[in-house]
Amino acid sequence: MHFNTILKHTIAWKMMNTILVFLINLLLVRLLGVAASGDFFYDITVLSFIILVLSWCLESGITYYASKDNKLIAPVLFFILPLLLLQGAVAVALLKYIRLGISGNLAVLFIISNLAIIYFSAFFYAKKKFIQFNMISSGVNFTTTLLLFFLWYSKKNMSAGEGFYQLIFVAGIALLAAILIITILTGTKKNMAATDHILPAAKDIFTYSSIAFVSNIVFFLVIRIDYFFVQQYCSPFLLSNYIQVSKFGQLLILVPSIIGSLVFPYSAGKTEEMTVNKVQQLCRAVTFIFISFTVVIVLTGYWLLPWVFGPGFNLMYVALLLYLPGFFSLSIVTILAAHLSGKKMLKANMVASLLALAIVAAGDALLIPAGGINAAAAVSSIGYTGCCVYLLWLFKARFNCSPQDFFIIEKQEIKYIAGYCKKFISPSTSATH
Repeated sequence: MHFNTILKHTIAWKMMNTILVFLINLLLVRLLGVAASGDFFYDITVLSFIILVLSWCLESGITYYASKDNKLIAPVLFFILPLLLLQGAVAVALLKYIRLGISGNLAVLFIISNLAIIYFSAFFYAKKKFIQFNMISSGVNFTTTLLLFFLWYSKKNMSAGEGFYQLIFVAGIALLAAILIITILTGTKKNMAATDHILPAAKDIFTYSSIAFVSNIVFFLVIRIDYFFVQQYCSPFLLSNYIQVSKFGQLLILVPSIIGSLVFPYSAGKTEEMTVNKVQQLCRAVTFIFISFTVVIVLTGYWLLPWVFGPGFNLMYVALLLYLPGFFSLSIVTILAAHLSGKKMLKANMVASLLALAIVAAGDALLIPAGGINAAAAVSSIGYTGCCVYLLWLFKARFNCSPQDFFIIEKQEIKYIAGYCKKFISPSTSATH
């Protein structure tokens, strides 16, 4: 299937899936309350960092090498499954030394399930089965959304506590992990490769992933270290507002994230379809879409955000406005970094992340104690923009291209994007085609 066709279908399913994830987040906020939801999502951030460390970014290596040769999927499975069990044991040991509000059993289940999703989604992407993965994910999240909505609707007549709502959230993630594992194992067992390929495949994947790991650890700190400073210097009420600003920003970078997830395997694969010119076209499309969304947010965000999240979230608007330049820069970075990773230029991404981390960490330490969440948002925007500028400079030096070609939208491209969006929202258009 052609890249543009895959992109259209994947965007449709991924948008549906992301909306469901957003609704799950929103329902949890409503069920737990402002302060408790802030504490819960802060715990999830801590657990996500543990997951990032334990995963060692193996999904990058799996996608990179399996995209080049799908026959490597079978031998990789031989060491991934035992590795999951070992990482589960390590997670149990680590959590004994970390104070969290979420129960230990749920925390372990959350970690193992997310690790499984990370690894097995990489197999889907290596096989170019993007649509199937998003269909499965959407189905599970739809079920979780319905259950949480029922609990919220019946809350006045039920005595369920915070732990029960957290259990539903984690159980949905565990269900998704189980389905992905079963699907990959069922589709691979008939094509098992020779066992003597296991060690070479594992060595190649760990080598590639080790470089990606350092870069991703730094980038995770870039986009999450502000949580630590806000948690230290601001009230739980402000922390909850800020976390929801960050999560709302994930909706704004939805399309770039989808594009980046497709750019990586195509850049890594044997196909020549993903050229620098194609990357520039994708960045220009993202620029047009982001500008459109920004106008809507500026005009409606003041009343829309408190209406959606609740009256306790009236401080999101200003912070979001200050964060918008950063979210745009992050959108472009997502696509540029994906292409560089596919070309095995991981060190370049690491340098860009280190630059951004230095800006964000220094700015947060200096400004958040006095400026609160608005200072945190502004500093993050500056850091993300610095990261973007560096990668654009690198593209210019490495591929001899002009930075302005990533942003200046041509008239025919505007017509194409507008026409596609019109078809996408048309009742006659179906994501299941």
